[in-house]
Amino acid sequence: MLVDLLAIGYGVRAFSELPSWRGIDLVFALTVSALISVEGARRVENRRRRGGPLHKDLAPAWMIAAALILHPALAILVAMSLRIWWRIRAGKCIPYRWAFSTAVHVLAVGAAHAVFVSARDLFGGGALGLVVSMTAGAFAYVTTETLLCGLAISLIVPGSTRRDTIGGRDDLCVDATAATFGCLLAGAALVSPWFAFVAIPVTLTAQRALLLGQLESEAQTDPKTRLGRVDWWRRRTEEMVRTARTQREPMAVLLIDIDHFKQVNDRHGHLVGDEALRAVATILRSAIRAKDVIGRFGGEEFVIALPDTDLADATVTADRLRTAVAASPLAAMCAGVLDDPGLDPDTFHLTVSIGVAVYPTDGLTVDALLLRADRAMYAAKSAGRDRVRLAADLPNPALAPSSVPAASTLFDDPTRAFPGAPTRALPGEPARVLPGDPARTLQGEPARTLPGDSARAVRGEPASAFPAESAAPRDPARLHRGEPTRVVRTGSARARTPDADRAAPNQAARVLPRDPARDSSSGARVLPSDLARDSSAALARPERHPR
Repeated sequence: MLVDLLAIGYGVRAFSELPSWRGIDLVFALTVSALISVEGARRVENRRRRGGPLHKDLAPAWMIAAALILHPALAILVAMSLRIWWRIRAGKCIPYRWAFSTAVHVLAVGAAHAVFVSARDLFGGGALGLVVSMTAGAFAYVTTETLLCGLAISLIVPGSTRRDTIGGRDDLCVDATAATFGCLLAGAALVSPWFAFVAIPVTLTAQRALLLGQLESEAQTDPKTRLGRVDWWRRRTEEMVRTARTQREPMAVLLIDIDHFKQVNDRHGHLVGDEALRAVATILRSAIRAKDVIGRFGGEEFVIALPDTDLADATVTADRLRTAVAASPLAAMCAGVLDDPGLDPDTFHLTVSIGVAVYPTDGLTVDALLLRADRAMYAAKSAGRDRVRLAADLPNPALAPSSVPAASTLFDDPTRAFPGAPTRALPGEPARVLPGDPARTLQGEPARTLPGDSARAVRGEPASAFPAESAAPRDPARLHRGEPTRVVRTGSARARTPDADRAAPNQAARVLPRDPARDSSSGARVLPSDLARDSSAALARPERHPR
């Protein structure tokens, strides 16, 4: 009431001191352009969320311009026109609040004009002095409006915070934008009153930009529980992990799951389930610190990051949250919202299972901490639900030593070792050192020895099952480098020549170059057909006597 009386008194004095109606064209231009701008931004204003009794927009920019370049009486006329139009278009509003807001704007116009005139007399009427004077006048307007509105909100709503009374950072940015735009509009209107209409698209664009902060908030907020989404929570937690790593401080991650939540949806319906989900989210958010970060992980799961929290403190916090949910009157909370008196407090109650993981003991990244907390949470469910389990009590495979033994580079049997031969270590068994023929061993691969016959060593083939037999001498002209020999057991071995298609009686066995395409996996190949032909030739041919 006092503010209303002061505004009425100041308005009467301003109109009594009005020398003439010169400047009415500026009043018309500013008023019409302001009304067009307000109507154009109505859709944006209807979409903007009002988070309390304090609401900021860009409408004061036109009043600031009028207070800087017009007589106080004419500036009050512009302000009253805008307020009356707002009252007509608003429909339902509380009369005394509208009257108080209008009185605040009238007093803010008077304060802005008085500061502008005083600053102009102090700094002069030059270009720089005019800019400084306009800036000071716009600052006086915003300060007067903010202080008077904050005082009224603190009296009407007891226990209001500073953010509720004077606004947050976004609200202060809106005030700064309105003050800056008012100064620019006043400077343009001094050149020509019709520049006010040119400013309409600028104000519409700036008004639409006010939705940016709200859209960002909606994008990172879960609409059902009003908690942060998991991607927003992950970004905040990653910053928290970097801070903990830099400052060498612990932090904890809690993964919370509502027990038997599907039964609530099946028994009472999804509307009751959604309201129970919101109630649990409200309980969890009210039971943590302001610096803790909570989000909805998905479904009926929640996740909380606790900075500067060790294992003992995290355990206490998790148990406190579990107890708060179990002891909360969820039936009464949901029945009050849904108007469903059929919810029985004896049957409608929820519990939560919580898994706890601590940095850096259980993981060094957000994903590692979530994985360990998830396993601990399922351990709590397996133990009977409505419990808290620690990841530190579970085995951590990521921190276990490797189970693969180191390969040995020495052969256990010294009799099988060959000096200078390459070694090949296989996992789980000692390295095998095989005596190799340098001419028949591929580079980088050891030779494998056939038992009892070094001449029949074949790369990559198993040992022969035949008894030991002597190796045929090699013909360097006929034996290719790296090829094994084939032994025919008809006597002593000899090298095969191109003309020796058949073996005569009592002739040496043929040693043939190995044909890889015809070899089998059994090692050296014995030609049975040659043996048969050798035997038949020896028996059937008659002995010839010299004549």
